[in-house]
Amino acid sequence: MEENSMKINRYITRGISEQLSLDLQILLWNMVKDRDNQLNTDYLHIFKLQEDDNMLSITHEQEQPAYKLEYHYTNYIKNQNALPKKVYVIREDDVDAFYYVMLLPEEY
Repeated sequence: MEENSMKINRYITRGISEQLSLDLQILLWNMVKDRDNQLNTDYLHIFKLQEDDNMLSITHEQEQPAYKLEYHYTNYIKNQNALPKKVYVIREDDVDAFYYVMLLPEEY
């Protein structure tokens, strides 16, 4: 399959680098990768983050086609800074490459 040889570039915005730990960035990138292994996925990934005292819940959604997967992580240690409630990952397709941008909704 030719697609695997395509270069994938990933970018994050300032908001993401300031508000999301590297661990969580990697976690979301892995969810995007797993999802985009399927055919015909939406260019927009929506992540809803909800943190409780010792649990982190992440809902991964797409609109076209409709997709929703929930993850729950226990033994989660809350950071002092609140997590963003929502994170977007957008896929941009170019002629010979495609790239992803992870951003906050207000940076869209």
